[in-house]
Amino acid sequence: MQTSSLILGIVIGVVIASPFAWFIGRQRSVLLSGKVQSLEERNSALEKANLASSSIDQMLKPVQEALTELKTKSEDADRRRIDAESMLKNEMKTLRERNESLEVATRQIASAMGKGQTRGQYGEMQLEQLLKHAGLLEGTHFQRQDSRAGVDGVARPDVSILLAGGGEVLIDAKFPWDAFFEAMGTNDQAEKAVLLDKHAKDLGKRINELSAKEYQTTSAKSPNFVILFLPFESLLTAALDFDGLLLEKAFGKNVIPATPTTMLGLLRTISFGWSERDLNNNAEEIRNMGAEMLKRLVKLVEHIDTMRSGLSKAVDGYNSFVSSFDRQAVSQAKRLAQKGVPTTKQIEAPEEVSTGLSKSRFSGENGRLELEGLDD
Repeated sequence: MQTSSLILGIVIGVVIASPFAWFIGRQRSVLLSGKVQSLEERNSALEKANLASSSIDQMLKPVQEALTELKTKSEDADRRRIDAESMLKNEMKTLRERNESLEVATRQIASAMGKGQTRGQYGEMQLEQLLKHAGLLEGTHFQRQDSRAGVDGVARPDVSILLAGGGEVLIDAKFPWDAFFEAMGTNDQAEKAVLLDKHAKDLGKRINELSAKEYQTTSAKSPNFVILFLPFESLLTAALDFDGLLLEKAFGKNVIPATPTTMLGLLRTISFGWSERDLNNNAEEIRNMGAEMLKRLVKLVEHIDTMRSGLSKAVDGYNSFVSSFDRQAVSQAKRLAQKGVPTTKQIEAPEEVSTGLSKSRFSGENGRLELEGLDD
């Protein structure tokens, strides 16, 4: 009885609970279906987003590549700029050091040129270089500091150049520097004009001093002038700008101002005169040497002709021997062979040598070596 009641209760419970279970399952099924649909929609949205993102990446790829290239070029430009700046700093440092060295050297030169003795030595050195360029030799074509009796005692021109035809040209180097150097170092035009005017007057004083020494009177064969050598072209041109009659005044005092350009032209003219004189002096010696050479050539031709005669006789003797050998021996040997005398090789006479020698003769009139053919 109890068991039946229990079973009946279970059945009734199941009947009563089934609608509720179905309702609950239905609700869960609807809920799960909604979630699945939502997930599908999200998945679709994500797929579309990924597709759009991939399309954007493809569109932005050239931009990214351009940016990468730009970055690389920018880094390379920065590196080259840094290298260039470093190089420029080094060049600026070197230039600054050289400029400082140049300033020191300029001050040293200016200080040295401030001394009259140093200026004189520099002018003499420049003159010596021009003498070398002209091909003139010391002791042969010119002398330096040659002492001689002058109007005021001992005269000593810087250089005395000997002329090929006799006589000499006297040169004295002068270097008016102080006012000229100061004028070149100022930017004040008024001050520069004053200094250059002073320079022209200083050069005029040097001309007067050299004229008063009358070097040309110390040599009996010297032209009636002395050359005043200026080592810089600008020393003369600057003075002429402020004293246009300076050259005329100098010529009137028998002084010829000369710069390196005009001096080199004069020295090369003198050198040409020496070359012509040496050529004329050597003409007779050259003639004698030529006559001796012709004499030796005549003797050499005689020896050659003696050799030709000996060779010709040797060839004639050889040909006579061959001809006799052919007649006396070869012909007899051939007859023996014809009679049956055994021989390993047929005997033949050697060929005669034809003479192609010519007789030589040297003509002293036209200086030609002539060959005469022989009819041997």
